[in-house]
Amino acid sequence: MKHLSGRDAPLFACAPWATPAALALALAIALACAGCGKTDAAHAAPHARTAPKAVATAAADKPADGLPAPHCPVTPDAALPGPDVVGLKLGMRAQDALNFVRCRNPDVFVSFEDRWMQNLNSYGIKLGHQMFEARAGDTSACSYRSMSEREKCGVGNRVWTHLAESITVATPGVPGQERVLGIWRTQHFKPAAMPPVETLMQALVAKYGAAQTTIKSGDGWTRMAWVADAQGTALQPHTQMFSQCSRINARANEAQSWSEGCGLAITALIGSPRDNSLLASEMSVGMVHQQKLYEFGRTLQADLLALDQMRKHKELERAQASGADVKL
Repeated sequence: MKHLSGRDAPLFACAPWATPAALALALAIALACAGCGKTDAAHAAPHARTAPKAVATAAADKPADGLPAPHCPVTPDAALPGPDVVGLKLGMRAQDALNFVRCRNPDVFVSFEDRWMQNLNSYGIKLGHQMFEARAGDTSACSYRSMSEREKCGVGNRVWTHLAESITVATPGVPGQERVLGIWRTQHFKPAAMPPVETLMQALVAKYGAAQTTIKSGDGWTRMAWVADAQGTALQPHTQMFSQCSRINARANEAQSWSEGCGLAITALIGSPRDNSLLASEMSVGMVHQQKLYEFGRTLQADLLALDQMRKHKELERAQASGADVKL
């Protein structure tokens, strides 16, 4: 069994969309990207005069990611196999997944990363967004009066006083062909709204079936895992194969590890406050199909090599067509 570790390792089975025509279109996209009045106010009613200021203050008090309005509604493709995380499914087009998340909660702040698989050789081809994270919660304006206040400033140039939810979606691929290959969701519950741990566990079982392992640690954490091989057969706990295939972490900001021969892996992590292990202050869920992820990474690397070869041949053709008279 081959093993790759890290958030940058490869991802999805030989993609049917990676045809020569699609590669040619992607090359064209990649090359293009590389080149790339007082009187009225005096007579107005008092509430009418103050309303614009109130609206401006409210707008300024929210993080803004600068994205255009999403195209809503978005319905996941019913043909996509497997379970979902809050409606997101593996195999979705990246743009559909982004629209889905933003339609679900219009107040999310979205940030992007243009590199997710660190070991990938892009041959200088400018890739599109390879991952996005959507955050929702309570924020306040950043303050720069002291070093400690500056350090609190986070994503979106905001202080995230309570991160209620973050959804991280890995969407690698050549330009225009990005697909969802990993999904992670973390929820943080305020003290007055903490659900019972048992309620969350029952909800997870109702959604994903009985977990192969449920481990409760002494420090208030419960970890549940659903792990299958590449053929979809549930793996038996306490075996070498199960150990090898259960390295998908529930939190997106933790290292991920996937292996050839492993299939769908879902991991859930429930955290409790120190003073009450019966309640949940956090729940995280991560989902990856490891074999498809592994094969996709290998296919993506081959696609990028093909794009680079096409670029070189086009440059050669242009040089030959210029009819340059080389004198020695």
